Amino acid sequence: MLIARSDALGISREHVYYRSSQRRGGSVPARLLWYVSDGNSTGEGQMVVGSSRLDEVLIDTPDTLFSKFEHLGVYGRAEVEQAADASGHAMAVRFSDTEIFPKPVTLRRLTSLARDRGLPWSPGSLISLSKVSSELVQAVYQEGHRTT
Repeated sequence: MLIARSDALGISREHVYYRSSQRRGGSVPARLLWYVSDGNSTGEGQMVVGSSRLDEVLIDTPDTLFSKFEHLGVYGRAEVEQAADASGHAMAVRFSDTEIFPKPVTLRRLTSLARDRGLPWSPGSLISLSKVSSELVQAVYQEGHRTT
């Protein structure tokens, strides 16, 4: 979970996320921005809450991916199989060094950061693994660590 949770749960240095292989993958090295689209009643949605380093993107069968990355994920074999597409393949996205921003960056502020820099960006790109300019990633990262 990328927002409020018990500190007793901890956070590992490295994780894996599984998804359909039919969607575009990312190239490494890269940074991931974690966007929460929906929140609870306290308004925790529509904001970038943190970032991670993208370490590896691998497409293979669910069994192969699960065997390789079982120690990094919270999904069981059945969930990895559900991520597979019609070709019988899934994508594993391995990432590390996740940082939760002290100050989440709202969708409105993110849009403003892109517009102020004249950068191409669409809110729809937040829903999937999409390439975002390094200038915008840096601006979002700095905004998430602002103290004022």
